[in-house]
Amino acid sequence: LRSAAMEYLADAVDALIETHCQSAATDEWDVDGLSKELALFWPTTLTADRLADARSTDDLYELIMAEATAHYAKREEELGTQKLVDADGSTREVAIMRDVERQVMLRIIDQRWREHLEEMDYLKEGINLRAMGQKDPLTEWQREGYEMFGGMMKGIAQDFVRYVMHV
Repeated sequence: LRSAAMEYLADAVDALIETHCQSAATDEWDVDGLSKELALFWPTTLTADRLADARSTDDLYELIMAEATAHYAKREEELGTQKLVDADGSTREVAIMRDVERQVMLRIIDQRWREHLEEMDYLKEGINLRAMGQKDPLTEWQREGYEMFGGMMKGIAQDFVRYVMHV
């Protein structure tokens, strides 16, 4: 899961930058909001002033990802490894972080999937009203269901990063 964790981390950073730094002009960025929201994802040392020093969103991305990957590596080192005995009697060391990643991912997927199914039930109940608006209910069901699924996947990635970085 480490490669998936790094991918989710990159996606979360991209989403944060898209939300707070929409304009090309750096003086219009919400670096205070970005700094506060970063603290929800991991204990960051990046201040709003340091974020404001970035010249572009690419520089900002590099700065944030450097800190995020360093924090992730530090957490991985702090958690250490454990020895496992295989069925054939051989022993191997496994990073505890892999187990943490697996447990966190399973719980988040379970929670988000249940919420998604409930939302799909609500959508199913109200989809026929789209016909009154001269829209094809099947097309609307597919479009909205796809958007909801995309939102669920994005939420899984963000929740995963929040939990794993604070565990």
